[in-house]
Amino acid sequence: MIPNMAKFCKLLGILLVVGSVGLLEACSSSSDDDDVVTLAYNGPGSKWDANLRSDGSFTIMRRPTATSGVVLTVNGTYQRLGTGFVRFIVGSASGTDAPSPGDEAWGIEVRGYALLLKPVDPTNDQLIPMINAGTCPSSDFSANWVLVRKGASYDATSNARDFFGTFDYTAGTNTPALPARWALDNLFTAQGAGTITAGTCSNGVMVVADAEMYLTENGGAVVHTNLTTPAESSFIYALAQSPIGNINNTDGNYAGILYHESAAPGTKIRPVALSCTAGTCTGNTVTDIVAGTPSADAVTVNLSGGVDVLADGFVTGTINAFAGSGNLACMADYDALGDGRKIVSCVGQSPGNNTQMFNVILVSY
Repeated sequence: MIPNMAKFCKLLGILLVVGSVGLLEACSSSSDDDDVVTLAYNGPGSKWDANLRSDGSFTIMRRPTATSGVVLTVNGTYQRLGTGFVRFIVGSASGTDAPSPGDEAWGIEVRGYALLLKPVDPTNDQLIPMINAGTCPSSDFSANWVLVRKGASYDATSNARDFFGTFDYTAGTNTPALPARWALDNLFTAQGAGTITAGTCSNGVMVVADAEMYLTENGGAVVHTNLTTPAESSFIYALAQSPIGNINNTDGNYAGILYHESAAPGTKIRPVALSCTAGTCTGNTVTDIVAGTPSADAVTVNLSGGVDVLADGFVTGTINAFAGSGNLACMADYDALGDGRKIVSCVGQSPGNNTQMFNVILVSY
């Protein structure tokens, strides 16, 4: 296991995540001494900015809000592991809840597209989804989204509560829309269109009525809703809408982050390794991200509900894990950035208690 995980996670103070919605692109910067390519990501839950440089160094900063000053800065080194995970090692840090040198954390990444980090401290288990920083969309796009954090009143068995849906953005008027939404009940009941107001996008961030939206040129977003009612706050994580076509297009080996809401505090989020063939993904949670050591906890995702039925890029099915099962809906991009990398991001009913939520976000390697 990674030592001192909790302390660095507290540093990150994080949710992902799908936050729910998101995609990314690479940007570059240069110093006086040399040129260093930087992948810059940001996301909600306060506001997090992560810069991963080609020289193996990183900087992560936290702001209480999208427009306030930095209260935490962490520098260190990172490693992209052969197991598909990314390992972060703290070199120095300053500010609120700063970690100590040598503390470690982990995440998963589609390089130049999306970064997802294991959260905050173990008593506040949430995922943190991050997307490309600093770029507002210049053209219209459509995306799919799933919840990666839900409000306290959300019941995943309800036929009247949305957990996933579609998202449209009109660049000329900075207007977002939620054309379709669905529940996680046995029928995946349609909830109709949702409402969301227009705003002004600046440096990839748009603040609308009671929500912050992190947008990208690539056609994705992370949305933090209900800012004034923290107990009902939710994170929406979105990927550009793209037809799956054939379930075999999701075949591959994946590293992932699993969120199991009905688990005990401190164990809700775990790394997971799955292999997918013809819509059946099997594997285990992982006890060591460096070695990829599997635990005794088997996980099976069955994507048997038909691809592109509810909307292009969606497939439904079930999750079987921790001696239970639940309904599941996944959005997939089997050719992220056009280079064959795959993302499968799912929301479902927690196997231990179907009223609660389950997430698994997978990145191929």
